[in-house]
Amino acid sequence: MYEDLLVQLRTSIRQGLRQPGEFVGTEQAFGRERGLSRVSVRRATDQLIREGLVERRPGKGLFVRPVQRSLRTIQVVVPDLAFEQCIQIAKGAQQLGIEHGLNVQVYDAQSQMDRDIECLRQLPERSADGALILSWHHPRFTEALLELKQRNLPFVLIDEESSPLDIDTVAADNHAGGMLAANALIDLGHRSIGFIGNLSAGTVAARLEGLRDAVGDRGLPFDRSRVIDLAIEPGMDWAQRIADSTHELMSRSPRPTAIFYSNDHVAAEGYRTLRAMNLRVPEDVSVVGFDDSPLCRWLEPALSTVRQPSIEMGQVAMSMLMEMLQTPVGQPRRPARKATLPVQWIARASIGPCPTIDRGNN
Repeated sequence: MYEDLLVQLRTSIRQGLRQPGEFVGTEQAFGRERGLSRVSVRRATDQLIREGLVERRPGKGLFVRPVQRSLRTIQVVVPDLAFEQCIQIAKGAQQLGIEHGLNVQVYDAQSQMDRDIECLRQLPERSADGALILSWHHPRFTEALLELKQRNLPFVLIDEESSPLDIDTVAADNHAGGMLAANALIDLGHRSIGFIGNLSAGTVAARLEGLRDAVGDRGLPFDRSRVIDLAIEPGMDWAQRIADSTHELMSRSPRPTAIFYSNDHVAAEGYRTLRAMNLRVPEDVSVVGFDDSPLCRWLEPALSTVRQPSIEMGQVAMSMLMEMLQTPVGQPRRPARKATLPVQWIARASIGPCPTIDRGNN
């Protein structure tokens, strides 16, 4: 019942319609105006206080919290801002950091892992107080993170399912996402589901595990031969590798009736190969992706996918980093934490009922 009040006040403050130090109102007045109980109003205002947007002044009411200026600089390091997920994670981190008076900078490695690693090594010399880092899912990248950890720079790793390092991580629930996609296909009658993705990434491996577990939970056999590991290394022609993998998978007999691509960009490349093979989506083969980038709605047919809460991932990572920065120098830090955020299944036109296949011709 308090959600409308919470959203209205939060939006007006974040959009600058209310200035720092401005009187917002009293909880009693909000209750009378909106017909809310004191408990409901207090839940809304307490949430705004936790978000650092307002402050309660005894005997006076609620006021927009003044921006606390800080000399602290936070570096957000992303693999490539050409990808929507990187943009949204950086956006979420910036929003929360700026609200708390932090100087938030974004570094774009432009799909060059060596450039990303060099940035990590230079962070302590760049006077960064902390960093949010999107994972490359590669052993060399992990080595660079270990070096950074040994230099005691606070950082949070984003989009990492599991790390051998004792560090804070934030990721979507990739396993649950894999199960959601698999169950949607099984509900449509599909029993032969292929998977294409770079399994060196823990996030992708978790999506495959979700697919496998969903198939098993439905009492169906899981055919590992329909899984193709892209095994893409930095600098490789990933578009050609995806095309080759799609052609290989769909040339097998019997061919799959559905393909689960590890993310939306991989699925988009898969579309091109399927068209070149004169296979229709979804009449001949259903296709699903992962992420829910804007690309999904531009494809024809629109791509069914699993939505990651990318903005929230950036915000949660920033919250974890700010908590780390509050620990006095020389004091032991709290144990490392792993934040796993929920995902959502988004059904679109790329999936349909399992086609009837002439097994003798496949």
